[in-house]
Amino acid sequence: MLHDLGRVVGVIARDRLDEAAVYRRERLYARPRAPAGPPGVLECPICGTRARRFLRFGLEGRRNAMCPGCGSVERHRFLWLYLTARTGLLTGRHRVLHAAPEPWLEARLRGLPNLRYRSVDRFSPFADIQADLTALPFADGAFDVVIANHVLEHIPDDGAAIAELARVLRPGGRAVLMVPFDPKGPTQEGAGIADPAERMRRFGHPYHYRINGRDFPARLAAAGLAPIAVDSRALLGPHLRRRFRVNRNHLFDCRRS
Repeated sequence: MLHDLGRVVGVIARDRLDEAAVYRRERLYARPRAPAGPPGVLECPICGTRARRFLRFGLEGRRNAMCPGCGSVERHRFLWLYLTARTGLLTGRHRVLHAAPEPWLEARLRGLPNLRYRSVDRFSPFADIQADLTALPFADGAFDVVIANHVLEHIPDDGAAIAELARVLRPGGRAVLMVPFDPKGPTQEGAGIADPAERMRRFGHPYHYRINGRDFPARLAAAGLAPIAVDSRALLGPHLRRRFRVNRNHLFDCRRS
């Protein structure tokens, strides 16, 4: 996750910079440092920071989005709450593959003695392995758990990436996936759009190729993954969503057949 992408969006559009040219810039991975301020009603379930307000984040500067302690944003806190409440990831012995690792989650998982943890990313110099999700350098069934949070929308051929994630999972293994998702309509696809400015206009990000729709579970199933869609509103009531700053979001908890 890049923290400073908003400052270079104009340059990306003007110079039509490809994703590699931007995502290899190490300085963009540095989380903005800001004091949490006085304790308040907002709480990060990941690092325990309590504050009256969180930091802005995103290309449009969402208010109260980023934890000033660990740097997590809304979807990260939802994912963490789900992993801790609905899976045995933190207690059982698992081989874990984490795609495009978020620093806050990597730090929590890499330190757990029950996990054999590996991270993979196309560009990040901080990942264990640099590789494309459409051609992973791992054997069939090499992992028990795969985590990919807002990664697939960056890949033109997301079907190939989903198939690779399924391949490296053992039968019965679990993939926890998050993507930009709109359950009200079909997937808005733009795999052939080369211009970052046009992708920004269509999908709200210069390096996104789609907004997944209600057909996304069927796309997962076609690769041998049996998905269960989880709405953040079903996991958390209104009070906890306000307290932890979790917005309306979805994740897909998939089992490999």
